[in-house]
Formats: sequence, C-alpha cells, structure tokens
Amino acid sequence: MVGAVVAATAGLSIVPAEAGTSTAAGCWNFGNTTGFGTYGGQVCDSRHIMGWAKDTKADGYCVFLRAHYPNGYNDGPWACPMDVAKNWDWWAPQGISSVSIEKIYAP
Repeated sequence: MVGAVVAATAGLSIVPAEAGTSTAAGCWNFGNTTGFGTYGGQVCDSRHIMGWAKDTKADGYCVFLRAHYPNGYNDGPWACPMDVAKNWDWWAPQGISSVSIEKIYAP
C-alpha cells in the first residue's frame, strides 16, 4: 500500500432510502456498475456490510468497496487485476450511511 494513491472515486453511492429492502428486517441492498468496476451487496442491522467489488477494466487500478458512517469510513479488500472480484463481510463501529465503489492506482 506504500506509494498507492487513491486516484478517483466513482461518485456513486446508495443510501438506505434509495436502496431496495430485502425480506430480512433492517437490511438494504446496494450495487451499481461504473466504467471501471461493478459492485453489490447488502447492509443489515445498519452496521453489517456483506458485499463484493469486481475490477472490470485493465487500467492499473484496483477497485474496492467503501462503507461510509458518521465519523469516517472503512475500505474493503482491493480487487485487481481485471475480472478479479473480492468479497467483504465487516461490522462498522457505527451505522453505515452509504456504500461506494472506489479505485486506487496499484501498478
């Protein structure tokens, strides 16, 4: 991770009000496709994220999920090179407000 710089953000996030609800109480779904990756998953109990991110472009970048909560954010594992997907199952210290896909240059 030394020398790596977060190069761009997808600018995409799904917040609970916009996401579809699942049959499980207290859960909301997220997901989207960008020009560099695709992602999806579910947040339950406001703090438990279960999702995945997949790198869809051979550009030297890795993609990853970012869970946003009131006092910060946390990043999931990097998925790269192209066609590699990474799963993420994590409990946030606070309620998750949104989830986005990010990319980072990792030559």
